[in-house]
Amino acid sequence: MSSDLSKVTYPLVKDLIDPTESEIEQVVTVLIDAFDGDPFTSILLGGHLELAHAELLANVRAALIGGQVHVITVGPSAQDIIGVAVWYPPGSSVFASEEERSVGWNQFLETVPLWLKNWWMDYFIPTVSQLSARALGPQYSLNAWHLHLFGVMKKHHRKGYGKAVFRFAEERVSAACKPIMVETTTEVDVEIYTKLGFRTVGKTGITSPIANANMWLMVKEPQGSE
Repeated sequence: MSSDLSKVTYPLVKDLIDPTESEIEQVVTVLIDAFDGDPFTSILLGGHLELAHAELLANVRAALIGGQVHVITVGPSAQDIIGVAVWYPPGSSVFASEEERSVGWNQFLETVPLWLKNWWMDYFIPTVSQLSARALGPQYSLNAWHLHLFGVMKKHHRKGYGKAVFRFAEERVSAACKPIMVETTTEVDVEIYTKLGFRTVGKTGITSPIANANMWLMVKEPQGSE
């Protein structure tokens, strides 16, 4: 065992499979740090930033069931995880099954104020779904890889870690010749994804009692498809 570990080189990008609770908590910590100060996070949480842990934990636990969680780590311990990407392959989607919803999402919705629960269920989720359907048709998302959450701890920015995590999945996607789709809410992120080969295919406004924002839908087609 020790000889195998000695052969591992870091930073390392890998699938997070059968993680420990410490690893799951570190993934959530990474995402909280990555999204800290993001105005859209405040919108999603109705201004209650203390709910970030529960909301992100629900997303991570669900993805470990129905999606894929990729991490970049700079060492062997859970605390060495410094970047995360949460993906949904073709045929899957966020919180698609009751099993996925039951490991945190249902509980999160019962914790938040009623107006915020209604905003999520009656407005936000349908609006995001309609953005994709209008721009790409109702079946496109089921045939694409969906980048759901993506973040690197701020102190590790500009080191190439985010690109490494993305490329890990992109190699898998390219082998299957499938498109990638992502929603983002800042012009800075639009520029970042554009540099990674994405193009904008749709845009919509998001309104809430907290603030208003824009959401861009971007896709990256497999090579040779255009």
